[in-house]
Amino acid sequence: MRSSEFRQKLIPFSSRLFRLAFGLLGNREEAEDTVQEVYLKLWKMRNDLEQYDSLEAFSMSITRNVCLDYLRRKKIERRAYSQSDENNSYDPDPSVKLEIKEKALLINHLISQLPEPQRSLIYYRHIEGKEYKEIEDLVGMKENAIRVSISRARKKLREMLQNQYASWIN
Repeated sequence: MRSSEFRQKLIPFSSRLFRLAFGLLGNREEAEDTVQEVYLKLWKMRNDLEQYDSLEAFSMSITRNVCLDYLRRKKIERRAYSQSDENNSYDPDPSVKLEIKEKALLINHLISQLPEPQRSLIYYRHIEGKEYKEIEDLVGMKENAIRVSISRARKKLREMLQNQYASWIN
């Protein structure tokens, strides 16, 4: 796909993408950055875009995923820092802060590698702190199925984390 064709087919969605990002993030600058990141992703895959029936729907999905990834990272970092502050009444030195941030980024990266239903369920339960009943209403799954999926996702995350640490040791 050439740049003129890209502009003609994809740029008209920019206001819709911005509204979605702004609705999810609640911050104008972050929403603008997200839309820019989405267009960069789309540009990098411009030669493969012909296979999608609806470029608008595909663009919206990418925008949603980028926003959710950003919110996950932000929440994990905030939670890691607040746990650090609870455990230590002093301000940790920069190496401790860096270690906490790296752990949060690793967990976020591992969560992003989960298959979609598990990724969303982990996000709703552990990042947003929603109750199972709330998640049931959001995703339209039965509570038992949600519990099973989250349990399997946790197990998968544990395995991925163990593999990651094992690869660092070896």
